[in-house]
Amino acid sequence: MRTNRRRFFGQTGVLAGTALGLPGIGRAADGPTAEPHAKPRHIIHMVADGMCWSTFSMGDTFSHLRRGRGLRWLDLYHEPQATVTTMDMRSLNSLVTDSAAASSSWGSGSRVVNGTLNVLPDGRELIPLCSLFREAGWKRGLVTTTEITHATPAGFAASIDSRGNAQMIARQYLDRRVDVLLGGGHKFFDAAKRSDKQDLYATYREAGYTVMRDAGELTAAPREGRWLGTFASSHLPFSIDRDHSTSLKRKVPTLADMTRRALERLGGEDHFLLQVEGGRVDHACHACDIASAVRELVAFDEALEVCLEYQRRVPETLIILTTDHGTGGPSLNGIGSAYGESSARFANLLKARRSFESMLPDLPKEPTAAAIGELIEDGTGYEVPDRKMAALLGFLDKQWQPLFDGMNGQEMQFGQLLGNHYGVTWTSGAHTSDYVPLLAYGPGAAKFRGFQRNTDVFRHYTTLAGIDYRNPEMPLMAECGPSAHEVETDVLPV
Repeated sequence: MRTNRRRFFGQTGVLAGTALGLPGIGRAADGPTAEPHAKPRHIIHMVADGMCWSTFSMGDTFSHLRRGRGLRWLDLYHEPQATVTTMDMRSLNSLVTDSAAASSSWGSGSRVVNGTLNVLPDGRELIPLCSLFREAGWKRGLVTTTEITHATPAGFAASIDSRGNAQMIARQYLDRRVDVLLGGGHKFFDAAKRSDKQDLYATYREAGYTVMRDAGELTAAPREGRWLGTFASSHLPFSIDRDHSTSLKRKVPTLADMTRRALERLGGEDHFLLQVEGGRVDHACHACDIASAVRELVAFDEALEVCLEYQRRVPETLIILTTDHGTGGPSLNGIGSAYGESSARFANLLKARRSFESMLPDLPKEPTAAAIGELIEDGTGYEVPDRKMAALLGFLDKQWQPLFDGMNGQEMQFGQLLGNHYGVTWTSGAHTSDYVPLLAYGPGAAKFRGFQRNTDVFRHYTTLAGIDYRNPEMPLMAECGPSAHEVETDVLPV
């Protein structure tokens, strides 16, 4: 008898959630009272960008080490009202998606080519969720730790043939009147930084937006009108760097801070759609920096706690938890006799104080063993053995290259070196093709039962909102002829 694929994945997804039985994992309290088959008035779409299943499990273990409790996300796997499943995130042209194509699949219900946002290869622009929900009377918000114009938030609101055109994306947000925009990306709104010298901040203010530039201004923002908050020139700093800097703590809000304020602004509305992205999980994994990645996942989990508290007070709220793709393929390895050293190595993550992003600029132009050793030990607590240091110096001096081109970068080699300290190694610094976890909690959760295709998310959201619209689609490019090979081997932006 042939097993139905959707039924199989739906059943195994639920079983995976109820059979984890991990120590210290408790049941979520005060869950939503609305039935999973009901329709929500509020939808919160949460994305831990770049999170592999292995990153998820390591993030939970790190959370136990650091907070004395696991991830709240994993707590929800014990909730009978939660729908737990798996999703295929491939793009139109490749088994491995980038974030633009991934978010566009949710945002428009159509798969697009990597690097594009809600535009088909023949040039047809797709109408994204934020535009459709605006017409239906819903308020809309985007919150992220990346530049606010970055691929994942833009996938819900922009239609453009290149994700790299952040200046135009910033303009489209204004034209489409997105109600709440919180993240980084100051340089795309500032006249001194924009190539067209347009003062987009002034234009936003003229359109009625409250503009915020630091954590204090976010706290003081009025609970009405539209908001634009940019709290860094580019992406927000990694949590590990913010946590060890008094000035950054004062200036830069956390993802939980931004999410809380967004819900305070939108929470009184009849209907709203809010995307919350922990985008720097992905960036840490691109850099093969597990110490930064697990801290970003914990910061994302703290934002989830804010959303769950709101849902407890307003149970007509649907929360979706997912990721857009894996990045880097990290794994905690068996080390030592009977793998007895693995736990201690992983616990060394607690000693880390700096991200690779903050450390690498401090490398001297002509690095020496002493300078690199001091930098690494100060940032991670790892005293690099002489033999390992000699190999690293050889790489930096271009005496050798990794056999796999996907590991040919300073960050990747730092990540491999620190694998001796943390027990965690990587497959590359690129995205991976993993099916991803998806958890739905609250009214409308039943829509997500069974194995999901990324484009299903758009259809579930529009159905729940009573919107009858379907964007055009194109067949997978692998099925369209020889041009697919050229596209799939392109090096695309992360």
